[in-house]
Amino acid sequence: MEPPPERPSLYVHLPFCVRKCRYCDFNSWAWTGQDLRRVVDALLLEAERRARDLRPPTVFVGGGTPTLLPAGELARLLDGLHEITGFRDSSRETTVEANPESLDPERAGALREHGADRLSLGVQSLREEVLEAYDRVHGPAQALEAVQTARAAGFRRLNVDLIYAFPGQDPELWFQDLAAVLALEPEHLSAYELSYEPGTALTRLRDAGRWPEESEERRLLLFQETRRRLAEAGYGQYEVSNFARAGEACRHNLVYWRSGSWIGLGAGAAGSEGTRRRRNLADPEAWRRCVERGEDPVAEIEEPGPEVLLFDRFLMGLRLPWEGVDLEAARVATGLDPAAVFRPAWQRLQDEGLLVVDAGRARASARGFLLLDSLLEALLPRQQV
Repeated sequence: MEPPPERPSLYVHLPFCVRKCRYCDFNSWAWTGQDLRRVVDALLLEAERRARDLRPPTVFVGGGTPTLLPAGELARLLDGLHEITGFRDSSRETTVEANPESLDPERAGALREHGADRLSLGVQSLREEVLEAYDRVHGPAQALEAVQTARAAGFRRLNVDLIYAFPGQDPELWFQDLAAVLALEPEHLSAYELSYEPGTALTRLRDAGRWPEESEERRLLLFQETRRRLAEAGYGQYEVSNFARAGEACRHNLVYWRSGSWIGLGAGAAGSEGTRRRRNLADPEAWRRCVERGEDPVAEIEEPGPEVLLFDRFLMGLRLPWEGVDLEAARVATGLDPAAVFRPAWQRLQDEGLLVVDAGRARASARGFLLLDSLLEALLPRQQV
């Protein structure tokens, strides 16, 4: 287990997509002809003001769909970020998200040549009907071709995103998709349960009775069997939804789960440094105009109290089944003793076999991992007396 890096990591957000997927609750916007060159200009201006000489240990360029940018703009973005932050000399991992419909050889080559060494592909499904229901704009063949394009460009670290628990889907069809993706031998695989987040089109359809949510029993079956099959294939589960071959865990996302620090650039990007959290303006045009005027595009800055900071460490750290939460690091960061703050739930959760506390760490047990939402609910600060 590695401690969080001493220097902040860097997250860069490109908010535009060809189409907004109905399950998506990220800050993503349909591209309707907005000037992408000006977006890159604004990102580099914000980086100049907020990330000069950052030397980040990891970089993640996400979205949205970063590969919506033409190859030349991707190269200009990465070159500009290196000139400002020096990331090519410091980053142990530089990931860019890509969607299959826009990952052509030119874009993939530009990313690899100009500093990206890891690619995360939003495949989600290999079923035409499921992709259409999600409002994805690529087809199964494009998804498979994108993997080959990434490999041909020289990417030796590849993640594939998939989503399971599509309503009414035969589980065997999901497992066939999983086997087809595993045959491509990605180093990392993210398998997310289809979630119904507030404000998404998917949630509105469910609430209107037009999209029946899959049963809890079926979701649990898919979760457990997916984990078993991936383990058999050599992919260890190191986070609730993330699986990797040995040494291939996403270092940037571990910064989040280990309560590290990062700077977020771009519309709606969030950041966290010590006890200070920050979020940028979400609207891409409002963010860009603010940056171009020489103003700070911040929407919100907060400094949560010690109890909230402590809970957040458990919210993130308990997602890591083998690692959990470093209790001494939590005490140093917040000035609080978890056993005292979370009393009486702390002992009760251990007695019920949901929480394991040993060797200076707190982890969800195998059963607690399946009931993680309930475990965390018991630790909420408002419930402490």
